[in-house]
Amino acid sequence: MVSAAASSYDDYGGESEPEPRRLVYDDEGQLPSHENLELAESVLQRLQPKDRHEMGQMIYSRSVASGVLLAAIGIFWWLTVSVIGGRLGDDALNPVSMIWELSFFQVSLLIPTLVFIATLALMHSRERSNWSSGAFGGILLIIALYFTLEPIGWLAFTDQGEPALIMQSMRLAVLGVMMHYATQLLLDAILLDWVRKLLHAFPLEIAPLDDEPLLLTSGDFDKPEEAAPPDDA
Repeated sequence: MVSAAASSYDDYGGESEPEPRRLVYDDEGQLPSHENLELAESVLQRLQPKDRHEMGQMIYSRSVASGVLLAAIGIFWWLTVSVIGGRLGDDALNPVSMIWELSFFQVSLLIPTLVFIATLALMHSRERSNWSSGAFGGILLIIALYFTLEPIGWLAFTDQGEPALIMQSMRLAVLGVMMHYATQLLLDAILLDWVRKLLHAFPLEIAPLDDEPLLLTSGDFDKPEEAAPPDDA
């Protein structure tokens, strides 16, 4: 069994790259494309599953957590925007957005969409080392942040704002944060499932993680160092 990629030292004698987690146990077998191998290695190095069993547990836990967050987003939006939005100060007298004159109701639907697409782009940039998707995701995050803080801006810098605008910004922030983590967990589960299927389809295996680092207790420091035996000179 040999590793599918070898670690190496950099040109300046720095620390070596992390040991590859992909092992090839059949040199004569057909392997995935180089891009797929790099993506699988990136996922394994980032999430660090110990073996296939733990990989399955990580897929389960992340998919369940993602589903819980997505359901929480829907319930939170339905209750705080659609049902009791009027009681929280959402009315036609509140100023609309300076971009496209969007109402709060429209912005509350736009924020999760922007964050979802931005998280997809950022994770694609991280796993594929793609600069364009990273820049696109950053732009979308700034736009989402603008829409989130705009109600507070109306209150702070104009005479048109009402204290209820603070609640609008808080609700938008909650929707955006929950959508970010839900998307990230869901994509992690999808990527792990893809790697698991790749390991089943090709002669690949996960390299075991290194041993746990040695933990030093206070006794290791309190124990005096034994004196060296005297020379027989």
